[in-house]
Amino acid sequence: MNQGRMQKRMLRRETHSSRTGLSVATAVLLLAGFVWLGAECVLALLGRGPLVAGPDAMANAIRDLPQAVQPAGLTAAGTAAAVLGAVLLVAALKGGRRGRRAMHSERLALVVDDEAIAAAVSRQVRLAANLAPEQVSTTVGRRRAHVSVRPTSGQPLDRDALTEAAAREVASCRLARNLAADVAIAAEGAVGR
Repeated sequence: MNQGRMQKRMLRRETHSSRTGLSVATAVLLLAGFVWLGAECVLALLGRGPLVAGPDAMANAIRDLPQAVQPAGLTAAGTAAAVLGAVLLVAALKGGRRGRRAMHSERLALVVDDEAIAAAVSRQVRLAANLAPEQVSTTVGRRRAHVSVRPTSGQPLDRDALTEAAAREVASCRLARNLAADVAIAAEGAVGR
């Protein structure tokens, strides 16, 4: 395996989470259901009493289900089953994402945590606006870094200058995928500093 492919593989492993937990939980639930059905069939073959319901009773209940349950109940159960199936399908096909991002590097596979990016952006915006640390907070989403600024009362802030400072800090991280910066200045200011 060449170095480029190996780096891509390592970066993917570090930035995406597996679906092992969901897969194991689904497999355990299905296995428990099949073991129960198998146990009921074996007990019926041996002539013993069922644990919950024998195969004949289950077959009769399924056959009589349309007459025994209101159509709205059947519709609700079918809808719930379809939603559960869709959720499992989406979870299986769409990879999970960890709070990490790949950094651009020719030689190494570098990963930076979203919290580190958020702290760096908050610091840069705070220094550009001359604010206290508690007046600036940043959250990093999938495609954007959202910066919330609470200005000091009576001191106006230039939103464009703060957005430029945040964008400059994001650019200095040399991320493999672009991350846009978005600055929101609160209407209420903090008292003194």
